[in-house]
Amino acid sequence: MEQVMVHPEAVRAFGATSAALGTATGAIGGLDAAAMSAAVTAVFGVIGQEFAAAYAIAQANHLQAIGRLAVAHAATAAAAASGVVSFASGDAAGASGVSV
Repeated sequence: MEQVMVHPEAVRAFGATSAALGTATGAIGGLDAAAMSAAVTAVFGVIGQEFAAAYAIAQANHLQAIGRLAVAHAATAAAAASGVVSFASGDAAGASGVSV
């Protein structure tokens, strides 16, 4: 049997980083969409309406993908938090049976 070592603080730090990435990804995705839409409208104006319409569809798909990525980061953070709690309680239960 191989030895497995878990460092709870490292798992907590990983979870916190994943949570921060999820928040940042969602926030930046929204800012990017607003900036790019404004740029496309300013550059192409009335003449490029067909392009702007196609771009809007692509941008919506892009925003959905960014949203899914942000959710994945948040889910990773939640799994890390849940896992470290489960590990800590199991470790404490196991340690209580060990006598010195």
